[in-house]
Amino acid sequence: MPLDSLTLGALARELDAALAQARVDKIYMPRPGEAVFHLRGAGGACRLLVSAAGAAGRAHLTAARAENPEAPPMLCMLLRKHLAGGRILSVTQPEGERMLRFAFSAVDEMGERAEKALICELMGRRTNLILLDEHEKVLACFKKVDAEMSPDRPVLPGLKYHMPPRPDIPRFLDAGEETLRSAAARALAFDAPDRALPGLLEGLSPFLSRELLFRARGDVQALYDELSALQAQALDGGLRPWLLRQGGQPVDFSCIPITCKPGVQCEEMPGFSALLDACFAEKAQRELQKSMASGLQKTVSNAVGRLERKLGSQKQELLEAEGREKLKHDADLITANLHAIRSGARETRVVDYFTDGMPEAVITLDPDLSPQQNAQRMYKKYARMKNAEQKLREQIEIGEREREYLAAVLYSLSQAQSARDIEGIRLELAAAGYLKNRREKGKKQKPQAFAPRRFELPDGFEALCGRSNTENDELTMRRAQKNDLWLHVRNAPGSHVIVPVREGREPTPTVIEQAAAIAARFSSLSAQPRVPVDWTRARHVKKPQGARPGMVNYFQFQTVLVAPAELP
Repeated sequence: MPLDSLTLGALARELDAALAQARVDKIYMPRPGEAVFHLRGAGGACRLLVSAAGAAGRAHLTAARAENPEAPPMLCMLLRKHLAGGRILSVTQPEGERMLRFAFSAVDEMGERAEKALICELMGRRTNLILLDEHEKVLACFKKVDAEMSPDRPVLPGLKYHMPPRPDIPRFLDAGEETLRSAAARALAFDAPDRALPGLLEGLSPFLSRELLFRARGDVQALYDELSALQAQALDGGLRPWLLRQGGQPVDFSCIPITCKPGVQCEEMPGFSALLDACFAEKAQRELQKSMASGLQKTVSNAVGRLERKLGSQKQELLEAEGREKLKHDADLITANLHAIRSGARETRVVDYFTDGMPEAVITLDPDLSPQQNAQRMYKKYARMKNAEQKLREQIEIGEREREYLAAVLYSLSQAQSARDIEGIRLELAAAGYLKNRREKGKKQKPQAFAPRRFELPDGFEALCGRSNTENDELTMRRAQKNDLWLHVRNAPGSHVIVPVREGREPTPTVIEQAAAIAARFSSLSAQPRVPVDWTRARHVKKPQGARPGMVNYFQFQTVLVAPAELP
């Protein structure tokens, strides 16, 4: 989903009109290379997102609320130093390049007003955020580019900023009639005209080229007409934001309607900021979860693997311990037949007096021990295995509970929707001993805010749904009152759901069913058509001593079978 030159031009005009003289109240960076500006202008408060995060590089107004990390990165601190309290003068697209220039009027260190600029270069791998002073010198940048990496255009603090070198081809928006006709004819002469056309006209993306060629159907005059119409729209500000959906999900965007992709629906959006916000919101959420949660998922998955191997070994030992009666049986036979067993024998055949019919039994012996010593060794091994059986059962039970807990952590990671959620899970794993706590020595850990999901239910009731194991604990064991309803999907990881019961009003079956549907939705069984959900009063939910977060026992419960709730 790269932002092409034409879309950026339309976006720049939209942002310039919306942000003129807007004041910068706050700046923070929720993720590396992504800055959020809290602005206040003539139209009220708004948030501007400027990102240099690789393929997701973009700039637009956003309705999404991002987390403000406790420790701002150095680039964020420099942006605050130079731009906080300033005003946006203009938003432009320099020389039709794939970049945006945000001009600011801000107060410098001497208390004098000076003009600063933030350049957002949106050029694939070279995407960058660059802060300039009033003399066009680089104050800070997200990606430092030295002379070895780019001899012609290094980007480093203290150096003068230079525009990227331009290709030696006509610029699409400046091209005249003859240039457009020549480009149309030359492009159609190639075997792959969709790749040839962007190389003939600077600023025309391969994506738009494919659409124009599809419309032209191989005709030079038709292709020229399409190029002329697109050029006129771009120059007159007539380009419109179109969101491309497939199966109801955003897959791409464009500044003109797209007809060359089968199965794709075009939806016109109210503005280019709304277009980018809708298109990148879900993708950004997936990337956030992947980048922040992948390390934790690997740690937990490795712990599950070790636990599975340990449990397998313990269960094998338990099987051997459960077969210990044969050892005692053989030791008894040796004792009963001492007179008939020869010392130094590797095995012996004796009469089995303890089995009906008294058949002959074969017993393996250690030739270095006497028959009496062989029997004594078997008795000792029998006693050890008898004691081990009880310990093994206890260890296996503990291991099974730990495996259940780790499965719940993996589910919580799969459902995490923000940096706050993932940080809460990281702290939980650190407390459980699976991670080192990153807390600095002598610095108190800031407690996580308690913010369960809230859903409205019929008759004025509401459902509170935990986001993690620690939040489940807080919700069930400390916040819930004895008469509140408690719900959880049966025998699977999921969120605890509490329905507060106040003023003597009892929840109706409809309330219980909808709360159960929410519990089913926030569980690992959410993909199933029908899910069993247990419910009881909060007073019947107990936490075993020493149990991991989120692990509880409950009794006097009922079960309902529901379809997981469909939530926005």
